[in-house]
Amino acid sequence: MNVIARPVPNIDVDVVICGGGPVGLSLAYLLGRWGLRTILFEKRASTTSLPKGQYVHAQTAELYRQWGVWSLLEKCGWPIERSNGQGVYVNVARGPVAEVRATTGNEADYKEKWEHLTPVYPRKIPASDYEAALCKQALQWPSVDVRFSTRVIDVQPYDTHVSVRVREDAGAEHEIRGRYLVACDGAHSFVRNRVGQGEDHGPAFLNQVLVEFNASLDDALGRDGFFHSFVIDPRYAGWFGSKHPDTGVWRYSFRHDEDAVPDNDVILARIRGALGMDIPIEILRTYRFDYTTGLLRRWREGNVFFAGDAAHWHSPWGGYGANSGVQDSNNLAWKLAMVFKGMASDDLLDSYEIERKAKAWQVVKAATYNSLHFQSIVQSVIVGEPKLASHGELSDVGRQFLQQRFDPHGANTVLHTGFQLGTVYDSQAVMSDGVAAPTPDLKDYVETTVPGVRAPHIWLRDKRGERLSLVDLWGESFVLVIGKNGAAWRQAVDALRARQDIPLTIVDASSGGEYQTTDPKFSELYTGRDGEGVVLVRPDGFVARRFHGDAVRDGFRFLEETFDHILGKRRPDAVTASGVYADVVG
Repeated sequence: MNVIARPVPNIDVDVVICGGGPVGLSLAYLLGRWGLRTILFEKRASTTSLPKGQYVHAQTAELYRQWGVWSLLEKCGWPIERSNGQGVYVNVARGPVAEVRATTGNEADYKEKWEHLTPVYPRKIPASDYEAALCKQALQWPSVDVRFSTRVIDVQPYDTHVSVRVREDAGAEHEIRGRYLVACDGAHSFVRNRVGQGEDHGPAFLNQVLVEFNASLDDALGRDGFFHSFVIDPRYAGWFGSKHPDTGVWRYSFRHDEDAVPDNDVILARIRGALGMDIPIEILRTYRFDYTTGLLRRWREGNVFFAGDAAHWHSPWGGYGANSGVQDSNNLAWKLAMVFKGMASDDLLDSYEIERKAKAWQVVKAATYNSLHFQSIVQSVIVGEPKLASHGELSDVGRQFLQQRFDPHGANTVLHTGFQLGTVYDSQAVMSDGVAAPTPDLKDYVETTVPGVRAPHIWLRDKRGERLSLVDLWGESFVLVIGKNGAAWRQAVDALRARQDIPLTIVDASSGGEYQTTDPKFSELYTGRDGEGVVLVRPDGFVARRFHGDAVRDGFRFLEETFDHILGKRRPDAVTASGVYADVVG
């Protein structure tokens, strides 16, 4: 298949992004790093100030670390002692009746718990902080233009480009022509409503009210240290969010099945009832919102792509939304760049939907299950508990039942290591070697380098003795990880570069290589017991293909066939240099 690199006349930019939340800002950063002319439009006046999107998963944190965002967030967010899992109360004054913790120790213990799997660990960080950091990083690239207070009002797709009309808050209108448009404009996506073709819907979670307030609760909610504290007394059912680390503001959310938001006297009575404490409370802000559930059937319409909540939208239970959306951007960006630069055929872009929609299915199902399951747990607990509403008391049987049901529920909503690190892709952009990838699981993660999985973390030291993760080296190119035969592999890479312009670097962890490791996982996962194995990792950090064989004889052929296949230049049945890998590493 010929590479499509047709010039498009009279376009203003390479990529237009609609939406400036974490998904759009991540995409702008990545496209800017690849050098693509990118413009982002966001109707808000700035990055968010809303209390939302506060759980940064480990795999997202790895990306933030690669992008220089994680270091900007070092002093942001909640320490684990103030955001440790979920607690359930009849009312807060009586203490928790069930709980699930992310760790039984302190911050250092929690960090150590994750250190063998990832160089980072999941943290609770306000969206206002990480959106600001993403925006700062995106704007470092001269090819990126971010326009706040600018609303997209029309989209017209054409065969070779997309025309976008925008209106500034001041009233001026402009038309922008881009080769591609990526809709990152959220669950109520204008672009999806204008261009999208077909949606599958799930349940709606309506009439939610969120209250921000000030109160002296450090010796109550603050003492217990949960990130979410659920109240099951039917009169005051809802949840409290942990005290904001910067503003000191508390949050309380509940369902209110009326069109109008209740007045402050009703809200104050409800908060005090949920606390079981008659204390001074200052209401600051009240929000009303709904959650719906859906999945877009097609994530590409010509030169228009959909990412994040514009493609898959759901309840916030489990903190999946921003995380899965940022990872959508990480999957799509390198593919857009390589197609635009003529390195790959347009078919590579079709692998975006194939790979990410498989994850989105898991996301919308898990978020929906978490929401409905918790509701079913609470409704089951309150059956036959007359003193719950009259005296705020729960029987021993009720407590036992609650904890038994809450333990596995908490594993899915608080821990879910498998969801965070265990994504598996199966598409043209991955070359199987016949070894089956682990079945994606929400709770448990299995480390492997089977093609299609996230390439696992290994601690390394560079020639200066600096400690870094292998994961830190993904992002700007394909990476060939080797532990032996450095000269032969460098020769093969040089020969490939002479044939075609492909961004490819070598991570050499051999005895004389640039990096060294004492981690036994390196040979177990990457090179095999004899050190002859290699693993090719895509720019998004996922394993493209593995090889075990003669680097001098077959190294160039392995690379040539792999890139011809992944980048869409030859048919899959033309591949012949498979190598034998299954018996060497896992």
